[in-house]
Amino acid sequence: MQRKYAWTALVIVGIALVGCTPTPSVEAPEVAWQDGAPSGELEDSPWVQAVRASDLALNTAWVTRDYSSKELESSTQALVPEQVYNAQVGRAGREEFTTFPGPTPMIPLSVDEESDTQAVVRVCEATNWQISADQPEIPAELVGEIKEYRVVGTDDRRASGPAPTGEECDLDGVSVGLFDPQPDPTETYSPDDVKEPS
Repeated sequence: MQRKYAWTALVIVGIALVGCTPTPSVEAPEVAWQDGAPSGELEDSPWVQAVRASDLALNTAWVTRDYSSKELESSTQALVPEQVYNAQVGRAGREEFTTFPGPTPMIPLSVDEESDTQAVVRVCEATNWQISADQPEIPAELVGEIKEYRVVGTDDRRASGPAPTGEECDLDGVSVGLFDPQPDPTETYSPDDVKEPS
């Protein structure tokens, strides 16, 4: 029987931080797929693969507190890591600590407006996929919303951040991957412990 999990949408609230280049104290985790890796016709699309690569790189950056990785730079449009970095720094400054148990559960729905250099990928994506000291257990049910990613490029495709549509969707049967090792939801850190994008 498929196990279900859930996550919470990231609210982008940023503050600027200058001159901070800490050494990450957390190694990048592997991903263990609970009931098999994502499969289906759209999973072969390079545009969908770019969205998944960007999401994994962003969630890994949050867990490791390091936004300088080559994976993030090559998979994600430049503004997005800056926004997520600022959000994590802002939360650390307010002592609001949450983390992601794995890549965001999502089901690709369509690839639209496709050309040689860009496309829009619509996915049903979990919006409550996080853990914290107050909620250390991975949620038992997923809340889905349709989101749109614009992906640009030819060989190195880079995804934008997800644009919400407000449309609910069903994530029944979604593939769930968990980081191995799992991040510690009780861990705290300072804004200076978050490494900014290169």
